[in-house]
Amino acid sequence: MEKHLEEIQSLLNDVKPFPTVTNRKRLNKFYTSGGNHKQLNCIHFGLKKFAGEYSETKATKENIYPALESSITNFIETYFPDTLYNQILVNKNNWFEMHKDKNNKIDKALLIGLGNYEGGEVNLHNDSGAIIKTVDIRFNPIFFANKTINHSVNSWIGTRYSIITYLI
Repeated sequence: MEKHLEEIQSLLNDVKPFPTVTNRKRLNKFYTSGGNHKQLNCIHFGLKKFAGEYSETKATKENIYPALESSITNFIETYFPDTLYNQILVNKNNWFEMHKDKNNKIDKALLIGLGNYEGGEVNLHNDSGAIIKTVDIRFNPIFFANKTINHSVNSWIGTRYSIITYLI
């Protein structure tokens, strides 16, 4: 598993410049490593939903990062074959305040941390906002109830990628 994750990390490091997406909806408060809260550093693979219609994301439709998309998909199919998803979000240095992923159809997401960083653990919170568990996701894929459990990210030093699956 570690060798496969290292391959994905290498492919992520080769994405230059890393794409940005403008935040049109204020669903979750986030910041990039530079403090920007209007654009996310991210890549979406798979499907997107807009105005009730499904279509392929730009990265998938235009086959912009074929080796990266294939490597992530193969990793999921090899190590977590029962994972239900139709979208993969790859973040680079995005920090999120406590939130729930309300638009996920199911309450189970695969989350993977990659990169050369220290810190950046994921906090799982109860409904009052108290941290009930802190998980180091770097090279340590986890499943969690992202739709019903509040979660946040600790600060970090270095370059941090997170990969998360969604069923939209």
